[in-house]
Amino acid sequence: MRTSRATAGVPGDTLLHPLVFCAVLVLVLNDHVFKARWPSWWTGKLSDVAGLAMFPLLLQGLWEQARGRSARDDFRPSLAVLTTCVALTACVFTAIKVWEPAAETWRWGLGSLQWPVRAAWAALSRRAVPSLAPVAHTMDVTDLLALPALGVSYWLGRKRCERHEPARQPA
Repeated sequence: MRTSRATAGVPGDTLLHPLVFCAVLVLVLNDHVFKARWPSWWTGKLSDVAGLAMFPLLLQGLWEQARGRSARDDFRPSLAVLTTCVALTACVFTAIKVWEPAAETWRWGLGSLQWPVRAAWAALSRRAVPSLAPVAHTMDVTDLLALPALGVSYWLGRKRCERHEPARQPA
């Protein structure tokens, strides 16, 4: 039982945790360096593990930033929001790995999100602005082996929720 007074949290502050930073670093390095130099089953799974370890916390942070603007002073992270973000990530990840319509939606959706950056870079480089294009995506049911990595984000988020829960009065 907690008896000490908890402090108010900051919306999205879990994204500053070193494990989240490491997961993002591994994801970027793996997608842009390791897969090109050492393509294998392992490099394919490494991105999945890193992404699943941090993505629910990114969703939770975005939700908290959107919802927490008016009530920042007494903000408390929500275990229900965390659980929803973990479950949503698991469902979408599973769908894009095993169901073609979901995979195609993912490819075009992510391509659409990346297009403004690619277009701006092309314009700054004085090259032709690229057309909208889907990202590369491989459907692979064995990627579902990475789903336990969601436990990392749940563990970090739950610790954060417990740290910020209101103090209980002793009986």
